[in-house]
Amino acid sequence: MNGKASPARIAIIPARSGSKGVPDKNMRVIGGETLLGRAIRCAQATGLFDRIFVSTDSERYAEEAARLGVGTPWLRPAELASDTALVADALRHTLETFAERGEAFDTMAILEPTSPLRTPEIVREVVLAAEQEGWDAAFTVSEVPKPFHALKQFRLDDAGAASFVMNEASPNVNRQSLYSTYIRNGLAYAVRVPAFLKTHSVHGTRAKAVVVDEEVVSIDTEEDLKLAERLLAERNA
Repeated sequence: MNGKASPARIAIIPARSGSKGVPDKNMRVIGGETLLGRAIRCAQATGLFDRIFVSTDSERYAEEAARLGVGTPWLRPAELASDTALVADALRHTLETFAERGEAFDTMAILEPTSPLRTPEIVREVVLAAEQEGWDAAFTVSEVPKPFHALKQFRLDDAGAASFVMNEASPNVNRQSLYSTYIRNGLAYAVRVPAFLKTHSVHGTRAKAVVVDEEVVSIDTEEDLKLAERLLAERNA
């Protein structure tokens, strides 16, 4: 950046065990490779990272990482691997533990194994966007289809009465007046480490959205796995 030495970068792959929707989903195979292995290989293929770390509480996941050349110096503490534990707490623990061991980083990327359709190009774009002047972070988004636009959404009270989610919504809204809205798709996050430590958020205080046009899927169900397998096969074809 601006002729200076490249930032020190770490890619953290959160992979706790104990998934209920898809048991042991980080080790499920898609396109001939585990979800965890796919995330590791994607991080390696970017050529960006000084350190790739799998944040896991599972010896089996650590062995899978080692098979791909990624060491796991420690396992995630149990209190950071429960259903209710915050990923941000696990990320902070990782950064602080590396700092205690003499390794500090300028930029942190987060690559969840449950987003198997990411590419090294997308990861590079997100990381470099987060490092641009004026930004703390960057993350990928997908446009929300117009039929599901926020201006068309309702909430229901206990009696079933409907009210618009957004104050600016109107019963007479037409498609032509709907501005584009976006949702995080989970492909990639990147944040400057000082901003993360200050805000405890992967978005920092000012985050750039990187729009992804291709269809993506985040693995929460068996149906998601089948869809991801089909989309991957179509891409490779």
